[in-house]
Amino acid sequence: MASTTGSDRARATLAFLRRKITTGEWPVGSRIPIEPELAEQTGVGRSTVREAVRSLASIGMLETLPGRGTFVRSSAPTSTLLNEFLSDFTLEEILSYRRALEIEAAQQAAIHRTEEDLTALEQAAIDEVGCTRCPVLGFANDDDTSAFDSKFHRLVFDAAKNRLLASLYAGINDRLRTPEHRGKLAMVATGAEMERDHARVLDAIRRQDFIDAVHAMVNHVDNDVVIVNEQHEVVPPLTRTPEQQQRIDLAVEADNQRIAAG
Repeated sequence: MASTTGSDRARATLAFLRRKITTGEWPVGSRIPIEPELAEQTGVGRSTVREAVRSLASIGMLETLPGRGTFVRSSAPTSTLLNEFLSDFTLEEILSYRRALEIEAAQQAAIHRTEEDLTALEQAAIDEVGCTRCPVLGFANDDDTSAFDSKFHRLVFDAAKNRLLASLYAGINDRLRTPEHRGKLAMVATGAEMERDHARVLDAIRRQDFIDAVHAMVNHVDNDVVIVNEQHEVVPPLTRTPEQQQRIDLAVEADNQRIAAG
Protein backbone atom coordinates (compact mmCIF):
# COMPACT_ATOMS: atom_id res chain seq x y z
CA MET A 1 0.00 0.00 0.00
CA ALA A 2 1.44 3.35 -1.03
CA SER A 3 2.12 5.87 1.70
CA THR A 4 0.10 9.08 1.87
CA THR A 5 2.11 12.13 0.87
CA GLY A 6 2.13 15.44 2.68
CA SER A 7 0.22 17.04 -0.18
CA ASP A 8 -2.44 14.34 -0.01
CA ARG A 9 -2.83 14.87 3.73
CA ALA A 10 -3.09 18.62 3.26
CA ARG A 11 -5.77 18.25 0.58
CA ALA A 12 -7.69 15.74 2.69
CA THR A 13 -7.56 18.04 5.70
CA LEU A 14 -8.76 21.01 3.67
CA ALA A 15 -11.61 18.92 2.25
CA PHE A 16 -12.55 17.74 5.76
CA LEU A 17 -12.78 21.27 7.15
CA ARG A 18 -14.60 22.60 4.11
CA ARG A 19 -17.14 19.77 4.23
CA LYS A 20 -17.91 20.56 7.88
CA ILE A 21 -18.76 24.11 6.81
CA THR A 22 -20.65 23.48 3.59
CA THR A 23 -22.87 20.80 5.15
CA GLY A 24 -23.81 23.14 7.99
CA GLU A 25 -22.29 20.95 10.69
CA TRP A 26 -20.28 24.05 11.54
CA PRO A 27 -22.88 26.80 10.92
CA VAL A 28 -22.01 30.36 9.98
CA GLY A 29 -21.09 32.30 13.11
CA SER A 30 -19.98 29.24 15.08
CA ARG A 31 -16.50 28.68 16.50
CA ILE A 32 -14.70 25.64 15.14
CA PRO A 33 -12.72 23.20 17.35
CA ILE A 34 -9.29 24.31 18.46
CA GLU A 35 -6.18 23.24 16.57
CA PRO A 36 -5.20 20.21 18.72
CA GLU A 37 -8.74 18.83 18.48
CA LEU A 38 -8.75 19.23 14.71
CA ALA A 39 -5.37 17.53 14.45
CA GLU A 40 -6.73 14.57 16.43
CA GLN A 41 -9.90 14.39 14.31
CA THR A 42 -8.03 14.48 11.01
CA GLY A 43 -4.99 12.44 12.04
CA VAL A 44 -2.50 15.03 10.78
CA GLY A 45 -0.05 17.43 12.39
CA ARG A 46 -1.05 20.79 13.75
CA SER A 47 0.92 22.57 11.03
CA THR A 48 -1.21 20.86 8.37
CA VAL A 49 -4.38 21.89 10.19
CA ARG A 50 -3.07 25.44 10.51
CA GLU A 51 -2.40 25.65 6.78
CA ALA A 52 -5.89 24.35 5.94
CA VAL A 53 -7.46 26.95 8.23
CA ARG A 54 -5.39 29.69 6.57
CA SER A 55 -6.52 28.52 3.14
CA LEU A 56 -10.20 28.71 4.10
CA ALA A 57 -9.64 32.07 5.77
CA SER A 58 -8.09 33.41 2.56
CA ILE A 59 -11.34 32.74 0.67
CA GLY A 60 -13.57 34.15 3.39
CA MET A 61 -14.98 30.94 4.86
CA LEU A 62 -13.13 31.18 8.18
CA GLU A 63 -11.85 34.05 10.31
CA THR A 64 -9.36 33.76 13.18
CA LEU A 65 -9.80 36.29 15.99
CA PRO A 66 -6.82 36.51 18.37
CA GLY A 67 -7.72 35.31 21.83
CA ARG A 68 -11.19 34.17 20.76
CA GLY A 69 -10.72 31.37 18.25
CA THR A 70 -11.58 30.65 14.64
CA PHE A 71 -15.12 31.27 13.40
CA VAL A 72 -17.13 30.29 10.33
CA ARG A 73 -17.87 33.42 8.30
CA SER A 74 -19.32 31.96 5.10
CA SER A 75 -20.57 28.57 3.97
CA ALA A 76 -19.07 29.11 0.52
CA PRO A 77 -16.05 31.01 -0.85
CA THR A 78 -18.38 33.74 -2.06
CA SER A 79 -17.42 36.48 0.37
CA THR A 80 -13.95 37.28 -0.94
CA LEU A 81 -14.96 37.10 -4.58
CA LEU A 82 -18.08 39.16 -3.95
CA ASN A 83 -16.07 41.77 -2.04
CA GLU A 84 -13.93 42.38 -5.10
CA PHE A 85 -16.96 42.48 -7.38
CA LEU A 86 -18.82 44.94 -5.13
CA SER A 87 -15.97 47.45 -5.27
CA ASP A 88 -17.44 48.68 -8.58
CA PHE A 89 -20.76 49.64 -7.01
CA THR A 90 -21.92 52.58 -4.88
CA LEU A 91 -22.73 52.30 -1.21
CA GLU A 92 -26.39 53.00 -2.04
CA GLU A 93 -26.46 50.08 -4.48
CA ILE A 94 -24.81 47.74 -1.98
CA LEU A 95 -27.27 48.61 0.79
CA SER A 96 -30.19 48.10 -1.57
CA TYR A 97 -28.89 44.64 -2.43
CA ARG A 98 -28.39 43.82 1.26
CA ARG A 99 -31.97 44.88 1.96
CA ALA A 100 -33.29 42.58 -0.76
CA LEU A 101 -31.34 39.63 0.66
CA GLU A 102 -32.70 40.16 4.17
CA ILE A 103 -36.29 40.36 2.95
CA GLU A 104 -35.93 37.18 0.91
CA ALA A 105 -34.24 35.42 3.85
CA ALA A 106 -37.16 36.32 6.16
CA GLN A 107 -39.63 34.90 3.65
CA GLN A 108 -37.66 31.68 3.19
CA ALA A 109 -37.12 31.32 6.94
CA ALA A 110 -40.87 31.44 7.54
CA ILE A 111 -41.30 28.60 5.07
CA HIS A 112 -38.34 26.37 5.97
CA ARG A 113 -37.60 27.02 9.65
CA THR A 114 -37.35 24.13 12.10
CA GLU A 115 -38.03 24.00 15.82
CA GLU A 116 -34.26 24.15 16.36
CA ASP A 117 -34.12 27.34 14.29
CA LEU A 118 -36.88 28.88 16.40
CA THR A 119 -35.08 28.04 19.62
CA ALA A 120 -31.86 29.61 18.32
CA LEU A 121 -33.67 32.74 17.08
CA GLU A 122 -35.50 33.17 20.38
CA GLN A 123 -32.23 32.94 22.30
CA ALA A 124 -30.51 35.38 19.95
CA ALA A 125 -33.34 37.88 20.41
CA ILE A 126 -32.85 37.61 24.18
CA ASP A 127 -29.06 37.91 23.90
CA GLU A 128 -29.37 41.10 21.86
CA VAL A 129 -31.74 42.88 24.24
CA GLY A 130 -30.36 46.36 24.80
CA CYS A 131 -28.54 46.06 21.48
CA THR A 132 -25.33 45.12 23.26
CA ARG A 133 -24.23 42.99 20.32
CA CYS A 134 -25.57 45.06 17.44
CA PRO A 135 -24.02 48.56 17.77
CA VAL A 136 -26.50 51.42 17.36
CA LEU A 137 -24.05 53.41 15.26
CA GLY A 138 -23.00 50.55 13.07
CA PHE A 139 -19.53 51.34 11.70
CA ALA A 140 -19.66 55.05 12.49
CA ASN A 141 -16.95 54.58 15.12
CA ASP A 142 -13.40 53.66 14.15
CA ASP A 143 -13.05 51.05 16.89
CA ASP A 144 -16.30 49.26 16.15
CA THR A 145 -15.38 45.94 14.54
CA SER A 146 -18.62 44.11 15.35
CA ALA A 147 -20.86 46.17 13.09
CA PHE A 148 -23.33 44.27 10.90
CA ASP A 149 -22.73 41.12 12.94
CA SER A 150 -26.15 40.55 14.53
CA LYS A 151 -26.53 36.91 15.49
CA PHE A 152 -30.30 37.19 15.07
CA HIS A 153 -29.91 38.21 11.42
CA ARG A 154 -27.41 35.43 10.73
CA LEU A 155 -29.82 32.89 12.19
CA VAL A 156 -32.63 34.15 9.97
CA PHE A 157 -30.42 33.25 7.02
CA ASP A 158 -29.65 29.86 8.59
CA ALA A 159 -33.38 29.22 8.99
CA ALA A 160 -33.92 30.09 5.32
CA LYS A 161 -31.95 26.95 4.42
CA ASN A 162 -30.37 28.69 1.44
CA ARG A 163 -26.57 28.66 1.59
CA LEU A 164 -26.22 31.03 -1.35
CA LEU A 165 -28.34 33.69 0.36
CA ALA A 166 -26.23 33.34 3.52
CA SER A 167 -22.97 33.54 1.58
CA LEU A 168 -24.04 36.62 -0.36
CA TYR A 169 -25.15 38.30 2.87
CA ALA A 170 -21.79 37.56 4.49
CA GLY A 171 -20.04 39.02 1.46
CA ILE A 172 -22.14 42.18 1.60
CA ASN A 173 -21.33 42.67 5.29
CA ASP A 174 -17.63 42.11 4.62
CA ARG A 175 -17.78 44.86 2.02
CA LEU A 176 -19.54 47.25 4.40
CA ARG A 177 -16.77 46.70 6.96
CA THR A 178 -14.01 47.90 4.62
CA PRO A 179 -12.11 51.06 5.68
CA GLU A 180 -13.52 53.15 2.82
CA HIS A 181 -16.99 52.90 4.38
CA ARG A 182 -15.85 53.70 7.91
CA GLY A 183 -17.92 56.49 9.41
CA LYS A 184 -20.45 56.49 6.56
CA LEU A 185 -22.98 54.06 7.98
CA ALA A 186 -25.23 54.01 11.03
CA MET A 187 -28.19 52.17 12.47
CA VAL A 188 -31.05 54.60 13.02
CA ALA A 189 -33.18 52.30 15.19
CA THR A 190 -32.81 52.50 18.96
CA GLY A 191 -32.19 49.37 20.99
CA ALA A 192 -35.87 49.21 21.95
CA GLU A 193 -36.97 49.62 18.34
CA MET A 194 -34.63 46.87 17.22
CA GLU A 195 -35.96 44.51 19.89
CA ARG A 196 -39.50 45.29 18.75
CA ASP A 197 -38.63 44.68 15.10
CA HIS A 198 -36.86 41.42 15.87
CA ALA A 199 -39.91 40.28 17.88
CA ARG A 200 -42.17 40.94 14.87
CA VAL A 201 -39.89 39.10 12.47
CA LEU A 202 -39.60 36.20 14.91
CA ASP A 203 -43.36 36.07 15.46
CA ALA A 204 -44.02 35.81 11.71
CA ILE A 205 -41.36 33.13 11.27
CA ARG A 206 -42.77 31.20 14.23
CA ARG A 207 -46.26 31.28 12.65
CA GLN A 208 -44.75 30.39 9.26
CA ASP A 209 -46.52 33.39 7.75
CA PHE A 210 -44.14 34.36 4.96
CA ILE A 211 -46.19 37.43 3.98
CA ASP A 212 -46.03 38.87 7.50
CA ALA A 213 -42.35 37.93 7.66
CA VAL A 214 -41.68 39.99 4.54
CA HIS A 215 -43.61 42.99 5.89
CA ALA A 216 -41.88 42.80 9.26
CA MET A 217 -38.43 42.60 7.69
CA VAL A 218 -39.19 45.44 5.25
CA ASN A 219 -40.12 47.70 8.15
CA HIS A 220 -37.01 46.60 10.05
CA VAL A 221 -34.44 47.11 7.30
CA ASP A 222 -35.88 50.54 6.51
CA ASN A 223 -34.69 51.53 9.99
CA ASP A 224 -31.56 49.45 10.03
CA VAL A 225 -28.25 50.37 8.37
CA VAL A 226 -28.34 53.69 6.51
CA ILE A 227 -25.87 56.15 5.04
CA VAL A 228 -24.96 59.14 7.22
CA ASN A 229 -22.89 62.30 6.86
CA GLU A 230 -20.14 63.48 9.22
CA GLN A 231 -22.80 64.73 11.65
CA HIS A 232 -24.44 61.27 11.65
CA GLU A 233 -27.46 62.67 9.83
CA VAL A 234 -29.22 60.25 7.52
CA VAL A 235 -28.41 60.89 3.85
CA PRO A 236 -30.78 61.04 2.08
CA PRO A 237 -33.58 61.39 4.67
CA LEU A 238 -35.91 58.44 4.97
CA THR A 239 -39.18 59.52 3.33
CA ARG A 240 -42.51 57.78 2.79
CA THR A 241 -45.77 58.97 1.37
CA PRO A 242 -48.65 59.41 3.85
CA GLU A 243 -50.37 56.40 2.27
CA GLN A 244 -47.29 54.22 2.67
CA GLN A 245 -46.84 55.30 6.28
CA GLN A 246 -50.51 54.61 7.04
CA ARG A 247 -50.24 51.06 5.69
CA ILE A 248 -47.07 50.48 7.73
CA ASP A 249 -48.70 51.84 10.89
CA LEU A 250 -51.72 49.57 10.43
CA ALA A 251 -49.48 46.54 9.94
CA VAL A 252 -47.40 47.43 12.99
CA GLU A 253 -50.51 47.83 15.12
CA ALA A 254 -51.83 44.47 13.96
CA ASP A 255 -48.50 42.87 14.83
CA ASN A 256 -48.52 44.47 18.27
CA GLN A 257 -52.01 43.14 19.00
CA ARG A 258 -51.12 39.67 17.79
CA ILE A 259 -47.93 39.51 19.86
CA ALA A 260 -49.70 40.88 22.97
CA ALA A 261 -52.41 38.25 22.59
CA GLY A 262 -49.80 35.61 22.91
